Amino acid sequence: MNWLLIPVFLLLFSMAYATLSGAPWVPTWKRDIARAKKLLDLQPGETFVELGCGDGRVTCAVGQGTGVELSLVQYLAAQARRVLSRSKNVRFVFANAFNYKLHDVDALYMFLMPDTYEKIRPKLEAELKPGARVVTYVWPIPGWEPDRTDELPGAPKLYLYKR
Repeated sequence: MNWLLIPVFLLLFSMAYATLSGAPWVPTWKRDIARAKKLLDLQPGETFVELGCGDGRVTCAVGQGTGVELSLVQYLAAQARRVLSRSKNVRFVFANAFNYKLHDVDALYMFLMPDTYEKIRPKLEAELKPGARVVTYVWPIPGWEPDRTDELPGAPKLYLYKR
């Protein structure tokens, strides 16, 4: 019977590790996904990545690209969402956002904690190609000036950056 506790422990450990790494699972509100998609302005053939994709709702709504998730529970939820939504141009990877390569990314979406934005900013500056678009939800990236701030009464802000 104790062996049943091992998978539960692994799942809980994975969630705790993701939270301590700067990405607790707090999903993008469903009503704000359309706003994010509009800011991302994805064009055919462009590469989209969502860092800290959680249950995959944004990546699946975008309909193309890659979601990167560190928590095993959310990663499995994202895989289930992909299957149920029949999203053929979507994939999810179980990885740490700090280790995922961003050189070919045209559009990036993140909903992470403010201190995590500070930590990941050097990676974005080093790896994102010129012209890449970055959209953040709720908090701005410290040290960057947004090209546009999407504000809606009673809703979190979205920030668009063009590199």
